[in-house]
Amino acid sequence: MPRRLFKTLTRQRQRWKQRWFMRPFRLLLEHPAYWSLNRRSVTLSFAIGLFISFVPLPVHIIVATATTLLLRLNVPAAIAGTFLANPLTLVPMYISAYWVGCHLLGIGFHNIAFELSWSWLSTALIPIWKPFLLGCLILGIGAAVAGYITLGGIWHLSLVLRYHKRKEISARRESAIGKK
Repeated sequence: MPRRLFKTLTRQRQRWKQRWFMRPFRLLLEHPAYWSLNRRSVTLSFAIGLFISFVPLPVHIIVATATTLLLRLNVPAAIAGTFLANPLTLVPMYISAYWVGCHLLGIGFHNIAFELSWSWLSTALIPIWKPFLLGCLILGIGAAVAGYITLGGIWHLSLVLRYHKRKEISARRESAIGKK
């Protein structure tokens, strides 16, 4: 099942390479390792994408792509992992990261009135950056480990179920041949 899911993403390789913003990277994306569908490459790059989704910068896809290009892992799986951080989940993720960081550092959790302004960034962010970044690191590592184990387990389970199905079909064929 996971292989089929990621296979649909890798089929779009030619379409992605033709986009105007991907033309400078066309030669770089030719390497087959970036599109391979083996369990190690996909699970590890998905875990990297999950970890990067907790980085508090708005460049998740760029960082995930660069990291997987450096490590020669599956690029679409890493991009899929970064989609954990989307407009609906971003605020709860970062509030929980701040909460985790406060508890680990023994600092009191304060309600934050967020404003998208330079004055808020220069004054209100200063007292919360340490617990926030620590929480992002801890939750990012936790999400990466959980994603790696979960996707690897699902992948392994689908392989085992497919093996038993093939074995059952083979046994039925052999019994049908034996009855003739």
